[in-house]
Amino acid sequence: MAKEANKKMLEHCEKCFDHLYSASSKNGPFVNLFMTERSANIEPKSKPGLVVKLAFLQTFGTAIFSLALYYCFDTREAISGLFGGLIAAAASLFFAGRLFTTKQDAQAQEILFRFYFSEAFKVLFTLAMMAICIIVVKVSMLPFIIGYLLAAVVINWLFLLVPET
Repeated sequence: MAKEANKKMLEHCEKCFDHLYSASSKNGPFVNLFMTERSANIEPKSKPGLVVKLAFLQTFGTAIFSLALYYCFDTREAISGLFGGLIAAAASLFFAGRLFTTKQDAQAQEILFRFYFSEAFKVLFTLAMMAICIIVVKVSMLPFIIGYLLAAVVINWLFLLVPET
């Protein structure tokens, strides 16, 4: 009785896996978390060209936000929003550049170390640039933070909705 239940459960899990696998191959945004021989040949969605497009969209969105601030408020607020967004775009571009300079035949441990090191450097770079902007440039805080969040969060989320061409 228990063997039959285990067998049915295993068959159900295999059907679910097959469904996830076929959905990830067709739809793109579905991430396949199971690395088996079935999923080894799936081409990744992340490519260096997409990273450049993301950085361009972050910079473009920041420029539009900055122009809106200049039109509605003052030069100081516009520059504050611009610096906030440019910090996010530069940090993301550095992080992605570090990931895509990894050798194709690199070991998983080396890739993972590079990922963590790049993420830590990105956070330190962001904090250092924010400190410089706040202390030296004397940016206006609200437009600065909104500009950063616009580029770092909102545009990244919207970029996930863009279909791959």
